[in-house]
Amino acid sequence: MSKRASVEETHVSKNPEAHLEQIRSILFGQQMLEFEHKLQGLEQRLQERTTWLNQELLDRIAALENRLVGLLQQEAEERQIADQALQGSLDAAVDSLEDRLASEMKEMRADLKEQGKELNKKLDQLASSLYAAIEELRLHKTDRAALAHLLTGLANQLQKD
Repeated sequence: MSKRASVEETHVSKNPEAHLEQIRSILFGQQMLEFEHKLQGLEQRLQERTTWLNQELLDRIAALENRLVGLLQQEAEERQIADQALQGSLDAAVDSLEDRLASEMKEMRADLKEQGKELNKKLDQLASSLYAAIEELRLHKTDRAALAHLLTGLANQLQKD
């Protein structure tokens, strides 16, 4: 054996992996390059597709958020309109009740005024009756006083006789 062959054998025997890799490179080198190129292409396509899907997802989420905001605004407007309608009907009901209360108060005041007039008439009648009774009592009292005076005068005369 030559010196060179023995060096290569020593080299090969010391590092069999390197030798095997060299053989692989010679046999499959072109195919490996093609596979690596295809793999890089697939990775690039996968990355592009992932980026596109990510952007599509973000766009759809933004569209859903916009639609949700629109629906919420529409709901708020409808609720505000309903609140205004309810407030209007409540105001109308309150106004109606206030008008009815005012009208009933007017009627009650008129009734009270009429009853007050009737009570005043009855009071005047009672006062007149009372004054008449008082006058009648005075007249009777006066008659008694006159009778007492007359009887006293008669007793005095009887005593004189």
